[in-house]
Amino acid sequence: MTALDLAGRPSSVPPAAPATTGRHRRDLLPLGWLWFALGLLLCAGQVQWVLQAGYVTDTAADRWRTALLAASDASAFRDLFAITFPPLPLMADLLLGLLPGTGGVPLPVLVNVLAGAGLAAAWAGQIASGGYGRAVSGLAALLLLAHPALQQAIAAGDGTPLALLALTLMIPALIRVRRAGDVNAMALVGSALALMLFSAPSGAYLVLALLPALVALAPPSLMVRSVLGVLLVLLFPVLFTLGGYLYTNWIFGGSALAFAASVDAAIRGAAADLGRYPWLMLWSHDRPAGLAAVGLMLLGSVPLLPVAVARIHDRHARWTVLLLAASVLAAILIASVSRYLDHPGQMLPYLLPVLAMGAAAARPARLPASVLLLLLTLGLRGGWTAQDYAAAPAGAAWQAAMRGSVVAESAAAQDNAFGKLLRGYQDVAIDATVSGLVVPARGTAEGLLLTSTDRLKADLLAGALSSRYVAVQDPDTPRGLRDRIGRALAGVWRDGPPGATLVAAIGPWRLWRLPDRPSRP
Repeated sequence: MTALDLAGRPSSVPPAAPATTGRHRRDLLPLGWLWFALGLLLCAGQVQWVLQAGYVTDTAADRWRTALLAASDASAFRDLFAITFPPLPLMADLLLGLLPGTGGVPLPVLVNVLAGAGLAAAWAGQIASGGYGRAVSGLAALLLLAHPALQQAIAAGDGTPLALLALTLMIPALIRVRRAGDVNAMALVGSALALMLFSAPSGAYLVLALLPALVALAPPSLMVRSVLGVLLVLLFPVLFTLGGYLYTNWIFGGSALAFAASVDAAIRGAAADLGRYPWLMLWSHDRPAGLAAVGLMLLGSVPLLPVAVARIHDRHARWTVLLLAASVLAAILIASVSRYLDHPGQMLPYLLPVLAMGAAAARPARLPASVLLLLLTLGLRGGWTAQDYAAAPAGAAWQAAMRGSVVAESAAAQDNAFGKLLRGYQDVAIDATVSGLVVPARGTAEGLLLTSTDRLKADLLAGALSSRYVAVQDPDTPRGLRDRIGRALAGVWRDGPPGATLVAAIGPWRLWRLPDRPSRP
């Protein structure tokens, strides 16, 4: 089966265009790198612009800090990696952190920029497989990549771009499953579902919403023979990896659901502080208005979707695209009901791979290139408006940063200043898991005595520190309430350890120097 077949032409019909010849595929390779490079420039330029305005989300800070901690200490790696959700972004952060020249670079944002460039190349190839010209396909892919919902996700440092890569791989395989019951395609769908599940919390909600669609997309002939067998092939990678992940949480976290135990766990999303999110307040008080708002956001952000669905001739491709779009809508509703979603725009990027395949399946004869590009351009404006409606704090800050306003928060600035101060100190005891941007600002966790180490654990049990310095936060702040050093040693922030000297105080942070002890390791 050729790439053109995946775009909507039955495999029994000979291709009418040379877009699927081996020579053409070889010719597309350099262009794939071109679209990758242009996508890289687009994403990197947007990220650099908002970073200069001080835009750093809590999600990006948490991912960046976790990667630095896990890379610095084996016990920290064990404790953090075992219960971090989702784990795949952390793996990507750790791998990129090994490359030279990445010191001081926000690793989550760097991962997302590379993922965005990969999406541009993949979407350009898919659209070109439908018979569009190379320039049109590349421009359409860049317009999809430039969608405000996706660009905000890239700058926010969450795992959505990685989940989109998995969804982009899954959609052609789903069409093959629907058309011919291809077992290899089923295995690819299952693997893509597992990747989405562990790439982003929003991806986990989409996987949940996709379960009924998988049954509807399976070939009736196979479902008649063995419903259980089809579902087992499709869901085995998800069930296997999920079971292993829950078991790891149970071993290292004390509970199979340790990854969701914290009130601010990633899988809980906005549920910990509903009052900060206008969308959840609207959804809680007026469901019909919320549903109407979701519908208008979808129509404004992706006007290409209904046009492409109406013009897809191949019934298998049309049914697949339609069910996937419905699944994204269902995921928005599920995530809103569970109070995870801070704004529907957080899930809108999952419609972009559907648009790419929908355009390829419609083909230029039924969806002219001029109409395709026009609708994608209109989607950029509609996407910006949708992001602005009942915007979450992070979304409003991103839009302000894009307009050139400085959005750096005072707490982040204080963390940054304290982290730079710590660059000149070694053997500093600190609860880095609640330290915000301190560790990223310092550049590394080397030289810090972490709460995951046996040495500091023993110190806290004994009630006396063996480190040369200790950094603690004001216990009256939300993070200070969870600082394990401050909780174990009462009054350490105010008075310091016995005989200690105050070195510096920046915002809620204080750095104390302990007296010299001959027995100190």
